Amino acid sequence: MRGPLRQRLRAWWEGYDLAELKRRLAARVANEDAAPSPRPSPLARAQAVPSQPSEATNWTPERLAAAQIVWGHGSLTPRGTSQLRALSARAGLGQRSRILHLGAELGGVASELQSAIGCTVLAAETQKPLADASDGRVRLLRAADSALLSDADFVLVDGLAERGEPLTTLLRSQCETLVPGGQVAVRSLVLTDERQTTSPRYREWADAEPVRPRLRSVETLSRLMEDARLSVVAVSDISTDYAAEVEYSWGGAIDRIRAMHRTAAGQALIPQLLAEGERWLNRIELIREGAIGARVLIATRRDHARR
Repeated sequence: MRGPLRQRLRAWWEGYDLAELKRRLAARVANEDAAPSPRPSPLARAQAVPSQPSEATNWTPERLAAAQIVWGHGSLTPRGTSQLRALSARAGLGQRSRILHLGAELGGVASELQSAIGCTVLAAETQKPLADASDGRVRLLRAADSALLSDADFVLVDGLAERGEPLTTLLRSQCETLVPGGQVAVRSLVLTDERQTTSPRYREWADAEPVRPRLRSVETLSRLMEDARLSVVAVSDISTDYAAEVEYSWGGAIDRIRAMHRTAAGQALIPQLLAEGERWLNRIELIREGAIGARVLIATRRDHARR
């Protein structure tokens, strides 16, 4: 499946059904030499997940493993590496900085921030199955919890607003110890056209998500942040970068899927990976159609007072 990225992604973006794509993939692999790779298999790392998933979500061990093959160890969605660099520079983060990451999944973004900046990062997640699957890298966060990190310089929030979490309550408690001049960044999918929520594509995407999305408008997110004693100082549309990262990551995943197909263990995850591809296809199409978008909202503490 060598060739330009658009050609390699065609099976994902142009509507081959799962059975047909699996047949084509198997046929291609059968005609290629199975060259062994000296690098550790991403599948071997991704399979280190609990055997008993929570009944509250659809994050099964197979789904966790498949997602990390695409997005990297510890990540279940795009990391937004270029955005992280820009946010870090804007906030003036360095080795002595203290960062709180809410919606940390399995800790992939926290690890990247630690590696890139050398700072202290405390990762927290509201979904218990994900915190349990992180091997202790991520703390479980509950709405009633007091501030997890004292003297935080930066609070990064990923995905919580998409799942209908009590955003104001979480921000109010977790930003309580934000230092004067500290910043809060909320990265989230947003609803840009409410009429599209009744469309077949939107319903298909929402039904396939591990946790059913409850997207809000940018205006609603801004109001929820203001209610948490924050002042929103900037809103950026990151939809184009988000879509580009999805395409790039799935392009690399196709190569890994080909290699996995040569092993019995890898074959077990192929159907899950194909289903994930369909889910991400629907998400990107909704972004391109203008039904949903991706935004980052930056805020500061309104009072700037230490407590």
